[in-house]
Amino acid sequence: MASEVINLGPRERRKRRLMGIVSLTVGVGLAFVLVVYGAPRLFRLVIFFPIWMAGLGLLQSRERTCIALAARGVCNMDDGEEKIADEGRVEALRDKARWINRRALLTAAAITLLALIFPTQGLG
Repeated sequence: MASEVINLGPRERRKRRLMGIVSLTVGVGLAFVLVVYGAPRLFRLVIFFPIWMAGLGLLQSRERTCIALAARGVCNMDDGEEKIADEGRVEALRDKARWINRRALLTAAAITLLALIFPTQGLG
């Protein structure tokens, strides 16, 4: 992008990064337990949600763009939410938010499929 379009300040980025790290830890831990103990493949689908949330948190932090704020046409640069007056900027943020969500969904789908590949025989 020629001029960077963002809607998050440093403190808000840290919140999303923390959410991403916690969600990633939960998703990976859950996948590990389900695979090691040979859970049926259908049960392994539950890792999709925490991995998707991890992708959202980490991508929003990196891209300095919150998809929920973009949808509402506001920004939070650490001083509270403020309405964005420039409609071009709002549309650019919404485009970026759609890209973030697609990327997080595709990443979660790929990791979930990877967890489904492992055999269902576990430790016991």
